[in-house]
Amino acid sequence: MAWWGVTTAVVGRLPSIIIKNHHPSSPFCIKSSSNHYSVHILLDNNNNSIKLKSNSYSVATAAATFSCCSAAMSFSYGYDKQQQLIAAKKAVSLAARLCQKVQKGLLQSDVQSKSDKSPVTVADYGSQVLVSFVLQKELPAQAFSLVAEEDSGDLRKEESQETLQRITKLVNDTIANDGTYNVLPMSEAQVLTIIDCGTSEGGPNGQHWVLDPIDGTKGFLRGDQYAIALGLLDEGKVVLGVLACPNLPLESIRSQHQNAADKVGCLFSAQLGCGTYMESLNGSPPVKVHVSDTENSEEASFFESYEAAHSSHSLSGSIAKKLGVKAPPVRIDSQAKYGALSRGDGAIYLRFPNKGYREKIWDHAAGYIVIAEAGGVASDAGGKPLDFSKGRYLDLDTGIIVTNQKLMPALLKAVQDSLNEQALPSL
Repeated sequence: MAWWGVTTAVVGRLPSIIIKNHHPSSPFCIKSSSNHYSVHILLDNNNNSIKLKSNSYSVATAAATFSCCSAAMSFSYGYDKQQQLIAAKKAVSLAARLCQKVQKGLLQSDVQSKSDKSPVTVADYGSQVLVSFVLQKELPAQAFSLVAEEDSGDLRKEESQETLQRITKLVNDTIANDGTYNVLPMSEAQVLTIIDCGTSEGGPNGQHWVLDPIDGTKGFLRGDQYAIALGLLDEGKVVLGVLACPNLPLESIRSQHQNAADKVGCLFSAQLGCGTYMESLNGSPPVKVHVSDTENSEEASFFESYEAAHSSHSLSGSIAKKLGVKAPPVRIDSQAKYGALSRGDGAIYLRFPNKGYREKIWDHAAGYIVIAEAGGVASDAGGKPLDFSKGRYLDLDTGIIVTNQKLMPALLKAVQDSLNEQALPSL
């Protein structure tokens, strides 16, 4: 195969390969991809014939553009979704190692207070730095847009210098111990800059990563459930999601045989049209999972937030009563609920935050596709699908409900009846 005059450039957010003056007697192959799947493109310059062959990762319709003539050819391509999934799994797995280390030796000095009075930890910032770092290392030709929870504002204050030093050391130690990336240690200034890579507003155009570096910070501080949640938006739609849940047992959390020695640490991953998979954070073959297929609401169990301040337990109780649910609620923190629900640990997830609270997209993006690809349905309390294309916030009717396809009609009726009884105004 002869390549003559190969140059590269970046067109918008997609890298482009320009092949000039290709030798007329040498056919060649480019492995390329669109937003949804890969194609092999064979160009024969002798007769300008073009042959397309789908890759095994095919999901949807390819959208490829090219120009071809005897003197020059060009082809624009984007990253294969499989490459993006691999990068996302690497990113959250590395972040999980940092979080696990911090949780084991949690010190009072690790905890600050943000303006909204929710706790934030050294691990929160460190996790965001590592996810941003890995994505940019693994996908260097992709214009990087990240919608994330944290910014560096608090860390730039004089009283936060010790915290910044600890974050920087933790990040550098984690990267060095992993050994994948041969890079110089980051400076404190570089750490601040990387944190502020997460200030994108998202929206309906282009691709945007969506990150909650530690979803469930209160659970993290208690030593309970939390998740590193990373999703990918493409033209406003969630097309990929990964959830690292370091404290979630590999077996069902409703198992009667659990004990302190049970293995924990789950990694859930989902791609649009490809299903949802679970594996161990320590490394194991991915296993495809599916939501509960129960049709009988009396046999269903439901998840809700651990903290009553995060979701109305009384409203959830009213809904469960109308459905005839007999099992007590399972209350755990974070998007670990989405992961547990995706493998059938329960059948329903209810979230009804206090009046005036606006849901952020990073609190649900990864979990949303993990549930959807496992056969579940997530909507607001009015039955409308969650819309991630509006920027950093979700516009919702009152709350979020999640279940399987069979139970959703009955759940929606119970939700509406309970809301009418309690006369709760929509957010």
